[in-house]
Amino acid sequence: MALLPVLLVLTTANLSAEEGQRIAVLDLGKVLINSLAMQDIDRQLKTADQKLKTDVQAQEQTFREEQQKLNEQRAILAPEVFRQKVDDLNRKGASYRNDYQKKVQQLARSRSVAIRKIEKTMEPIVSDIANAVGATMIVEKSNIIFGVKSLNISDEVIKRLNTQLKSLKLEIVPLSQAN
Repeated sequence: MALLPVLLVLTTANLSAEEGQRIAVLDLGKVLINSLAMQDIDRQLKTADQKLKTDVQAQEQTFREEQQKLNEQRAILAPEVFRQKVDDLNRKGASYRNDYQKKVQQLARSRSVAIRKIEKTMEPIVSDIANAVGATMIVEKSNIIFGVKSLNISDEVIKRLNTQLKSLKLEIVPLSQAN
């Protein structure tokens, strides 16, 4: 409850300084969700993720078969040889898990790079729209606690962005950069 009096005091104190301000609102989440380029990126990521899961399932199957084969050899192998083979197999399993985690990070980083490209394309669009409506400031919708959101430019940004950037090729970030 202490937040409301502080907001009222701040609003009243800054009212005279802000009278000439015209604030536009941008819902970045909505813009990205409705962006054709982002939808294209998400489709590509889904395909890459499905391929990754298929590859992991194949590795898991191979790993289980190797485990089974090793368990069948337990009775005929010397204990130290068996232990070494178990350790080797465990290292191989850990390596598989580590590779999978790196590839998941790689896809996440690749998505972030794509979002930055979309935002870069969006910057001049937002600027043009803000100038057209006479906005002196643009605030992201999620940052507004209280206020009138009447000058929302999100739909116009989506329309222009979709005209300018219909698709975007997903560039997979090299593993060394994804860490």
